[in-house]
Amino acid sequence: QVVADRYHVLKKLGEGGMGQVYLAEHVKIGRKSAIKVMNPAMAHDSDAVARFNREALNASKITHPNVCAIYDFGDTPEGVIYLAMEYIEGESLTKVIEREGALTVSRAVDVFLQVAEALGAAHELGIAHRDLKPDNIMLMRGRDGRDLVKVVDFGIAKAIGGDEAGQKVTKTGLVVGTPEFMSPEQLSGDKVDGRSDLYSLALVLYQMLTGKLPFQADSAQEIMIKRLTDAPAPLAVTRPDATFPSGLQQVLDTALAKLPGERYQQVSRFAADVAAVTGRPRAAGAAAP
Repeated sequence: QVVADRYHVLKKLGEGGMGQVYLAEHVKIGRKSAIKVMNPAMAHDSDAVARFNREALNASKITHPNVCAIYDFGDTPEGVIYLAMEYIEGESLTKVIEREGALTVSRAVDVFLQVAEALGAAHELGIAHRDLKPDNIMLMRGRDGRDLVKVVDFGIAKAIGGDEAGQKVTKTGLVVGTPEFMSPEQLSGDKVDGRSDLYSLALVLYQMLTGKLPFQADSAQEIMIKRLTDAPAPLAVTRPDATFPSGLQQVLDTALAKLPGERYQQVSRFAADVAAVTGRPRAAGAAAP
């Protein structure tokens, strides 16, 4: 099948709550891309289509080596809503953690700093990710053998779910965001900004370091309640067998503060403190704290 008269679909790559993802090749220039085809339920909601186009346009403005590039987007006369983006030959951070468990501190921090760079580029444009999680962090193998990070799906949760990413289920029945990595303000349905991404990023870092999340319970609902009421479990409690750099727990405690005003206010400051306490160099081109 050819989507939008220019993307020849080669094979299906996967699917999620928003729709299916396919590997496609541009019929004229031959460039491979990943085509995300949205759930057909969206096509009947003119507000949702307009919102998607607006958010996709915003996300396409982010130009950064750690951000998955958006090539094209729109809806076809047949009602297919699509997003054409850079094809990433790698795997999600979710799969890496499922296979390998906790990462080494050096590898976790290296991935973290690249994600922070991606968020910084977006936040400078006033764009919040709103659904940062290991599924949306892709790892490729760089020329030097180290991880090369690509963050995907900026703003798509908002595009699907409306003005507030805390709205979990839309009128079309699509689930928005991932509760395990949502900030307290998202869970409460409050207005969110880039500081919500910082909270989610802190959860991602915690999971990379321990293989788990700092709130554990028997059900997703209990975990969400704990995130609103309890303090996160310290790294040393979740992984008593491991040794973590001095000062790292304090940095995470700040990033995981329940109130946005008590967290880091910029991702650059968060990244600078993680780099400082772990002795890791900042990524090239990193913004000053």
